[in-house]
Amino acid sequence: MAQASVNSLRLYGVAAVESGQLASLAEGTFLVHYRALAAIVEVSPYVGTPLDEDEMAKYLHVLEDAYAHAAVLPAPPGTVFQSHSVLMRWLELHYFTLTEALATVEGHAAARVSITRHNSHQEGESGRSSASLAAESLRLLRGQAAATVTLPKAESDDEDGVVARASFLVDSQRWQTFQDTVSKEAKRQSALEFQVTGPWPPYDFVRMQFGG
Repeated sequence: MAQASVNSLRLYGVAAVESGQLASLAEGTFLVHYRALAAIVEVSPYVGTPLDEDEMAKYLHVLEDAYAHAAVLPAPPGTVFQSHSVLMRWLELHYFTLTEALATVEGHAAARVSITRHNSHQEGESGRSSASLAAESLRLLRGQAAATVTLPKAESDDEDGVVARASFLVDSQRWQTFQDTVSKEAKRQSALEFQVTGPWPPYDFVRMQFGG
């Protein structure tokens, strides 16, 4: 552990944990504590690392492991701090913002919803109608969530008939209720197909700052 203090550290996320907790939240990582926060880190070279498929898979695996044990704020993939002391200064500088964000996401999970036209509905006027119907459904689903983020379109969305994507921050105790609401919308909106994935860590609801 002493070696970690003189090496650069890859940050996966920040968690709310007890100050005396020593056990890691995810295999292959350890915790750097600052008051009521703990950074989930591993020793890493201070160089740019390509975010290939394997790196992204590891990033997601670490955060999902940690999320099973504590509220977590995901860091952007590939975030590396030059030293232990630089990381500690960053935690100190942003302590109150991080603790407020953790209080917001604690007890919640992210649900990603994609809405697709049925294959029988073609582009043109029906496409605009599908987008309008999808927007109506998203407005209804927002009432079941603490926060909502509209997700950008993927390159293949037009080809695949995807008309809308959004992420919802859902109370974990109401996860089944949210899924039931999506199912009811799928039956009501017969021209559309709905897909829900999750529960996820709050990837879409965290924007960490590293300036200063």
